[in-house]
Amino acid sequence: MTSGPVTRVCERLEKANYERVGGRFKVASVTFDFPAVFTGRKERGSDLVVVVDTDDKEAIGERGVRTRQRLEALTMALDVANWRVVVTAILVGPPIPSETVDEMTRSCRVLTVSKATLDGADGAPPLDDRLRVLLPLDARLGEDALVADPLGQLERQMEGTPDARLAEQLLAASLRGEDEVRRVLARAIEAATAPGLASA
Repeated sequence: MTSGPVTRVCERLEKANYERVGGRFKVASVTFDFPAVFTGRKERGSDLVVVVDTDDKEAIGERGVRTRQRLEALTMALDVANWRVVVTAILVGPPIPSETVDEMTRSCRVLTVSKATLDGADGAPPLDDRLRVLLPLDARLGEDALVADPLGQLERQMEGTPDARLAEQLLAASLRGEDEVRRVLARAIEAATAPGLASA
């Protein structure tokens, strides 16, 4: 039976399109049992996420040592089975000693989610912050970003300046790539330093 905090973490992972594969599974003839295990889909297909309930003192062992040993055994079994996955352990509940967590990070990525994290305004923003590395990037743009025209703004600022023509050429070249910008800039420098120009 999983705790409320573990359930909330699982729901968030499912919402982020992770597939729950249960908690008990076998790798290289070794059986592993965790409160929940997820695999990523599509671009996250190499993710294997293990959810650990740190409130279950019997399962995690003294100072979290049993969980550390299970995670080490899991990563070794995955290596033996030649599975190329990124293992992430999410420790949900009361914190376990930092030394144990540090030791866990030698075999997998470790994220921690405390009860305090979930007690915020419905738990969503703080929980998302803790799970950020597993969640899809939110690339939604605000209203201001949708109407922003950085090139147009730069062109307007350069209008009427002695370098306006050069700026216009460089902006146009930037659309064709870095090499084209270098060529335009090199021609401008050659023209400015050509013999016969009046010295200031």
